[in-house]
Amino acid sequence: MANIFSTSVSGLLASQRALATTGHNISNVNTEGYSRQFVDFSTRTPSVSGQGFIGNGVQTDSVRRMFDQSLETSLQKHIAEFERLDTLAAFNGRVDNLLADEDAGLGPALNRFFDALQDAANDPTSNAARQVMLSEAESLAGRFDLINQRLEELERDANNRIQLGVGEINELADSIARLNQEIIQAQGKTGQPPNDLLDQRDQLIKQLSEKVGVSTVPESGGAVNVFIGNGQALVSGNTTNHIAAVPSDFDPSQYEIAYERSDGSRVNITSNLTGGEIGGLLDFRREVLEPTRNDLGRLAATIATTFNAQHRQGLQFDSTPPGLGEDFFNIAGPRLLAAEGNSAGLGEPAVAFDEQAIGDLTGSDYRLTYQDGDWVLRRLQDNHEVTLDDSGPQVVDGLAIDLSGLDPEDGDSFLLRPTKQAASGLDVNIQRPGQLALANPLTGGEVTSASGQSANTGSGALDQVSAAEISPTELQALRADGPVTFTYEADAGGFVVRDGNGDTLQTIAYDPSTDSNGLSAEVAEYGGFSVRLAGVPDDGDAFEVKVNDNGVGDNANALKLAGLADEGTMEGGSATYQEFFGGVVGRVGTETLRAQSNRDAQQTLLHQAREERESVSGVNLEEEAARLLQFQQAFQANAQAVSVANEVFQSLLGAIQR
Repeated sequence: MANIFSTSVSGLLASQRALATTGHNISNVNTEGYSRQFVDFSTRTPSVSGQGFIGNGVQTDSVRRMFDQSLETSLQKHIAEFERLDTLAAFNGRVDNLLADEDAGLGPALNRFFDALQDAANDPTSNAARQVMLSEAESLAGRFDLINQRLEELERDANNRIQLGVGEINELADSIARLNQEIIQAQGKTGQPPNDLLDQRDQLIKQLSEKVGVSTVPESGGAVNVFIGNGQALVSGNTTNHIAAVPSDFDPSQYEIAYERSDGSRVNITSNLTGGEIGGLLDFRREVLEPTRNDLGRLAATIATTFNAQHRQGLQFDSTPPGLGEDFFNIAGPRLLAAEGNSAGLGEPAVAFDEQAIGDLTGSDYRLTYQDGDWVLRRLQDNHEVTLDDSGPQVVDGLAIDLSGLDPEDGDSFLLRPTKQAASGLDVNIQRPGQLALANPLTGGEVTSASGQSANTGSGALDQVSAAEISPTELQALRADGPVTFTYEADAGGFVVRDGNGDTLQTIAYDPSTDSNGLSAEVAEYGGFSVRLAGVPDDGDAFEVKVNDNGVGDNANALKLAGLADEGTMEGGSATYQEFFGGVVGRVGTETLRAQSNRDAQQTLLHQAREERESVSGVNLEEEAARLLQFQQAFQANAQAVSVANEVFQSLLGAIQR
């Protein structure tokens, strides 16, 4: 009887535990990260008798999770990659919408400015047209600043998200370490896995994967070590190593991520972090935000530099006498950021945009480092290096860099950001319509008498007068000395060039039989100017070049300014302003589309990974209901067996009492 009773009780207890476990599964059907649990049964050791082995019932060995670590690891990796792509796509889309906006974008403002310039060229005497041109220039500068402000807001948003993400990562790491300790203690006491604690830890690791890519390594005692970056231990057993969002060594406005070692020191791991929201923010900043801000500033710097150079070659009538034009735009120069550990008394290099090589500007930042007695300039975009000396200005990628007068030591370093602040630093220097230098400073034509009549008898002509290098002082000298004359003298074999005092400056060889279609010639005097001679002049025919003091209606320089819109001033001379900006918009659009497409594809993979994990670990209510019925019936059957054992025992007692 005892054997029947104990055997039935063992089945009763086993069914009870199975029912409790099944109920636990059903209760947690909606618990995120829960793994369904299963009771492992085994047969008790049978009793030996002369008639053979008699069974003693069932025993409960363990309650374990239905869990596959490979599926869990795969899910963690898919979560990290999806969050990275989702963050990248969202931020990229904000930049794309900003640049491509038909109303707030830069393209329409650039078109309106050059349209207004063309209108001023068509009627240079119109004060209204000149005023519209100035207004559109202000609008263009304002549009550059507005877009740059929006990009700065995105940078601040990314920085805030990085700081918040770092704080959440540290909190999750602390929680994982605490669970490691609890799991070690629970497993050490019972020798059985604490399933619910393991699920909680796995769920925290998945939440951590949403923030940054991680890898895990289990320990024999039940703990899990968590690593980020290139193997930096975030959680080791029940201890943690925190990370921190710290200002960059060069630019305090930009946050980087440092790993805090146990000895209190920090190491920058920004470039090593991948995956999760943090990885997406870092990718956005590196691949889209920084290049876009640099390219926007690059466009602003090129427009300002090329426009200023041409505007200074024109004549304005705001002064008496008329003078050469001033810079049309003001532009912020390259930004130089010194490393915190630079030696005292080092000084600072002089860096400026080179007007002649402005088309060679790149969208890259640079690292300037003094090492082994040389200054090395490394272009961060592709790590190309150039060795510089301290002999004076040297031109690299459109930048004039002067390292003379410095007192460096090995390791001294600067971060050079040529164009990042150029867009915000663009404004219009010209205030009044009369300051617009739309006329050519020099004019040329036939020598005329006081009555305005020419004595020339041939078909010769002098035109296309250009003075690219003339200075205000040289212009004033030409005005004071009088016109420079070009007299055709057959005996001299060409045109004899004389100043206003009649002194010969040079002779330009000219053969009417071969040069009548046009011959360009340069005069070195007065800063240098060039003319075009053409036709068949008669001996003694004379022409002159003088200051264009009466050229209020002249639009020669205005046409050259307007022509800049169609010139290859960007990308080493291969792209116009609009083509370059269109390329920037296209690149951002392509990056956005790629990120969105990859995110959508990754979302599908993430869904599949969740389904695979749920197929093993998820709670199926229909299956649990069936198991509930199964264990209920087993419980009832064992209870009936206990009842039968009791009746048999009572019958035996009754027989003995008689």
